[in-house]
Amino acid sequence: MDTAGRQRYGATALHGFARSILVSAGMEPAGSGSVADALIQADCRGAASHGLIRLPFLVKRLVDGGANPRPVFRVVGEAPATAVVDADAALGPVAAEYAMRLASAKATDAGIGAVTVRNSDFIGTCAHSAMIALEAGHLGMTWTNGHPGMAPWGGRANALGNNPLAWAIPGGSGAPVVLDIAMSVVAGGKVRHASKTGKAIPEGWVVDAAGNDTTRPEDFPEGGALLAMGHKGYGLAVIGEILGGALAGAAMLGGVSQWFTATDRPTGNGHFHLAIDPDRFIGRDDFNARMDHLRETIRQTPRRPGIEAIVLPGEGAAAREKAARADGVALPREVAADLEELSMRFDVEMPTVMAN
Repeated sequence: MDTAGRQRYGATALHGFARSILVSAGMEPAGSGSVADALIQADCRGAASHGLIRLPFLVKRLVDGGANPRPVFRVVGEAPATAVVDADAALGPVAAEYAMRLASAKATDAGIGAVTVRNSDFIGTCAHSAMIALEAGHLGMTWTNGHPGMAPWGGRANALGNNPLAWAIPGGSGAPVVLDIAMSVVAGGKVRHASKTGKAIPEGWVVDAAGNDTTRPEDFPEGGALLAMGHKGYGLAVIGEILGGALAGAAMLGGVSQWFTATDRPTGNGHFHLAIDPDRFIGRDDFNARMDHLRETIRQTPRRPGIEAIVLPGEGAAAREKAARADGVALPREVAADLEELSMRFDVEMPTVMAN
């Protein structure tokens, strides 16, 4: 256990544990692997709010019937560069991986692939599926809608999801450029993570039911709302609702169930996936050279006092992931305790805590 009261586990052991728990809850092995990949990647890259803290909720969705443990995906509309997928109430990471692999295959053939998904579920980090496009050397983008948890610009009540977006772009000789952002000031998962670990939140993240600023994360589920990342974040959330909801033919706005409370009901939300093959535009080698030039030019910008380095989006996460996979993933005691409960419930051996 480290000085912050966290317990460190091997990433591979945690992945195997999560996968075994999901299979015990009824999932088929391939789908369980997709979900485990998304959860462990999130913890490794520093997005703990979307990591293993979510596993008990996902298990509850499977057990209670809100998510389909063995979905059959249907392509209900298709053209050379596009497709529409019905996810059959699959967990979001499973549906997102299927859709991005389809989009990337279309990009290989047509230069670009755009795939919408309907009848899906909570997606986790958008970066997980966006980064799948990198395997083929493609640029990848994932955008999803979700249950209303954010107030519109000027509002005080939840009206639309924070509708996160991720881009993953080959980085030339360096780490991929990966941007994964919610359209609220902070993702709702970070507020729930603060509540789970007993921490206050900064003012400006959430308003309470009366529309007042609050530092209590508990005010969010008690009628509060996430605040938009300014009028720009609000505008982007509306675009995400259009692409992930209206264009996809998925549930929209209040029609999307809350994934971690209404665990017996499908969420029905949707997402939009885009893959781009740089070979069809400027050529992969030229693109990579330009990415190297972009990276080095930005790095050489004169820095403000106290700033050690200027980095591109995703470089810090890549470094954290490399370290976590080598040295172990640090989980808060509260999260480890939840995993231990799942271990006993499903008779799956809990991973061993690593020595400091």
